[in-house]
Amino acid sequence: MIRILMVFVALLIAVLVGSLIFDDKGYVFIDFAGYVVEMNVFSMAIMTILVIVGLLLFSWLIKKLIMIISGSKNWLGNWGSRKKKRAFTNGLIALAEQNYLEARKQLASIEQEDFDGLNLLAAAEAELQLQNPAGAQENWRLATSYPKSAFAARLCLVRDHLQNQRPVKALEILDELEDKQKRQRSVLILRAQALVQAGKWQELKDRLPSWKKALGEHYEHYMQLASKGNFAEIASKEGANQLKENWHSLPKSTRRDPALQAAYVKQLIDQDMHIDAEAALGEYHKNKPHPMLLPLYKELKLSQPTTSLKQLEQWLKADDMNVELLSTLGAVAYNAKDFSLAEKALSKAIKLGNRQQDILLLAKIKESQQDNQQALELYKQSLAQPNELSRTD
Repeated sequence: MIRILMVFVALLIAVLVGSLIFDDKGYVFIDFAGYVVEMNVFSMAIMTILVIVGLLLFSWLIKKLIMIISGSKNWLGNWGSRKKKRAFTNGLIALAEQNYLEARKQLASIEQEDFDGLNLLAAAEAELQLQNPAGAQENWRLATSYPKSAFAARLCLVRDHLQNQRPVKALEILDELEDKQKRQRSVLILRAQALVQAGKWQELKDRLPSWKKALGEHYEHYMQLASKGNFAEIASKEGANQLKENWHSLPKSTRRDPALQAAYVKQLIDQDMHIDAEAALGEYHKNKPHPMLLPLYKELKLSQPTTSLKQLEQWLKADDMNVELLSTLGAVAYNAKDFSLAEKALSKAIKLGNRQQDILLLAKIKESQQDNQQALELYKQSLAQPNELSRTD
């Protein structure tokens, strides 16, 4: 508008100056089909300027009107967008507050909106908490159509299949992932779980070495499961002797894996080959106690576990306050009917750790010795101690 006024003033000044310089106002005669207009040049210039300014003003008003109309549309659009964002925010807050019905209500109102699939992932969680797995699965499937949420949605579907014992479907989804995604730690753990559920022991066993770095502390767990399953298949189909032959045919470097050793020894015990199991423990478990191998001593059922007792006592000389070693020694002695040694080891273990499993085993010893009063007191004492399995969970 300021520019228009400046143009108007400039033209007006030019006309005035021109008329003064030339001292000639001139004459203009216009005939419009019988309508006659007569004026001097000065008046004509002013009229022309006014027409031009009028057209410019009209153009400016039209543009302003268009801007106002467009602005109102944008305002309405922004208002709708703010309403959707508010529903999304309220849904997430309700989900965090565990108000799942409100979360479902808020998130359902924006199901068709583009939040990169985050609204669908949140809605799936709400449905899951409301015991509606079908609704959760549907939201996860919808979320797979959004690039930014597709990977997370597929992982959720995989976990759901595994939770409901559908490993084949879980593996199908995992196979569809991109190569980069397949190498992620979370995906490898899910694939290992799926292979365990599917009983594909050999495939899991073959894949684990390349996953060792990514799996970290989970590696030994899955290697033991894979080996245990694989050895169980061999033992059930071909017998215990074939199991031993298969084990000794493995490369020495492979047999050094504690997870494999534990699985092999466990299978020998399950086949009632306790002497062979003790020999294997003595061969592979010499330097220091290993958390995967030490518990297996308690499962040995031998009348003369000389090798095992000697090994445990040797470790105790270096660490006589080790509760787990004392407990293991007590269990091995108990299974060998050496109640005197068992009572001595368990009493010390209870004094140091006061664990339920040790108290119960000592109570059994007292009961076998007809010391019912002491056995009863120990049973009562065990009730005051938390169960080790529950504590682990």
